[in-house]
Amino acid sequence: MSWKLTKKLKETHLASAIGLNSGGSSFTRGLKNSTLSSTSSRKSSDEKSRKSSEDKRSPQSTVVQPGLLQVTIIEARNLKLPSGHVPANYGVSIDNSLLAPPLSNGSGHARSRSHAWWLPYIVVEFDKNEILVDALNTASLENPCWDYQATFDVSRYSKLSLNIYLRSSSSRSRNGMGNDAFLGGIKLSPSFIVNKLTDEWVPLHGGSGELRVQMLYKPNQSTPLTIDAFELLKVVGKGSFGKVMQVRKRDTSRIYALKTMKKAHIVSRSEVDHTLAERTVLAQVNNPFIVPLKFSFQSPGKLYLVLAFVNGGELFHHLQREGCFDTYRAKFYIAELLVALECLHEFNVIYRDLKPENILLDYTGHIALCDFGLCKLNMAKTDRTNTFCGTPEYLAPELLLGHGYTKVVDWWTLGVLLYEMITGLPPFYDENINEMYRKILQDPLRFPDNIDEKAKDLLSGLLTRAPEKRLGSGGAQEIKNHPFFDDIDWKKLCAKKIQPPFKPSVESAIDTSNFDSEFTSEIPMDSVVADSHLSETVQQRFANWSYQRPTTIDTSDDINTIAPGSVIR
Repeated sequence: MSWKLTKKLKETHLASAIGLNSGGSSFTRGLKNSTLSSTSSRKSSDEKSRKSSEDKRSPQSTVVQPGLLQVTIIEARNLKLPSGHVPANYGVSIDNSLLAPPLSNGSGHARSRSHAWWLPYIVVEFDKNEILVDALNTASLENPCWDYQATFDVSRYSKLSLNIYLRSSSSRSRNGMGNDAFLGGIKLSPSFIVNKLTDEWVPLHGGSGELRVQMLYKPNQSTPLTIDAFELLKVVGKGSFGKVMQVRKRDTSRIYALKTMKKAHIVSRSEVDHTLAERTVLAQVNNPFIVPLKFSFQSPGKLYLVLAFVNGGELFHHLQREGCFDTYRAKFYIAELLVALECLHEFNVIYRDLKPENILLDYTGHIALCDFGLCKLNMAKTDRTNTFCGTPEYLAPELLLGHGYTKVVDWWTLGVLLYEMITGLPPFYDENINEMYRKILQDPLRFPDNIDEKAKDLLSGLLTRAPEKRLGSGGAQEIKNHPFFDDIDWKKLCAKKIQPPFKPSVESAIDTSNFDSEFTSEIPMDSVVADSHLSETVQQRFANWSYQRPTTIDTSDDINTIAPGSVIR
């Protein structure tokens, strides 16, 4: 998972080396896959009057207070095994500590559970918070029973997704989940009517049979959060500003990623604006392919972001392991990323740092875009910005030339990413960064002999050096209409009703096997910050950091099925 906090560490000569007019700014970068960033504190002189993206509203909306959604997965009936699928052998032992915790009967006592991992399991997801639950040993393959209850934190509108899988014969140690058979799934819209219990049988899509689910919504008191509300489990990322830890929220037992940042370090490196931008974007946007912000809070010395814990691994990890992807798999990821970027652009946000390290895979294989520290806010369609930032391999020509750039810069990086997925390397890659910049500006785009013709044409459009002629300069729909995506049903894709071509090996919500052991071997702790002597003026810059407020939800049909996604206020 790309919870990297080390992207702006050292000053470098890169700007002057390629003849950029830096205007007195310093430029910083880390190592090979690091991010470049201008740390200039100059303010834009273009103070145009425009509506902030925070003023946008969904056409039909209602307000739900932050609360708790209690979900009970009871049973399924009349499931059918896909033809050709060889189920896992009966009785293979597994580590019971990795299974979901037992069901509470409401009085604080846990019901004893005897799991059967060779029977269908279910992945429950609400707002990117995922749980894997094995069927009870008393059930059958066709009519499995889970009798499992989970409580989710509601901080904004989201649908509830439930997908049923059956492990294959190759899943001997629960490590071969990429081969597991999809038996069907459902997506439900909670009513959020206080204390109203819904109990229904819902037909599965993508399979046969029905699933019985109960839901109950309860508001909770919006008491200010502190670090004491979380149990620290594992360190999953670390940097100069702080670290990211896997945590369990004590009242609901849900697993999250807690990103901690030291205020003094943020201030000393002139990163206040980038940090506030990240929190602003996460709080505004609700999209199925963007990591959601659940809560944010602060202490006198630190800032905290509580995010969905997405533990299927970075796309970078999977790309490194496999070398490259087949065309359909690359197309699937690019299509979901296109929807995520379109959503950001609709909110007048430029992402600016698209790369495999900033893309995560969830339990079921869908992507989740993360790390919004380099986003540029309040960028209307024709607005330009000049900040030199990004990752060397993915920098667009207009950025290198210092001509200023618009949202169209994101389509260049999308093209670079697609090329890398299909071939294994970015199109103009060179170990010498200055030579790589020269290639980006001057070298022709070359393709391997075996590349798909439609992919070649799409890449030629996305990697057009003149931004005004680049595919996507007229909006994301231009890219969606390209023949490369002819077999993509965009409505189904946005509703996550297309099964991903790859499913990562994830054993449970607390599984950290896809993270660097350099981090996970550390003892998780919230370190004490020495008195940083931050002035009241500086502290005021973080005054609106905390996020735990009423949510505006769109009650129209298929809220998340049509890009650019829905909005949170």
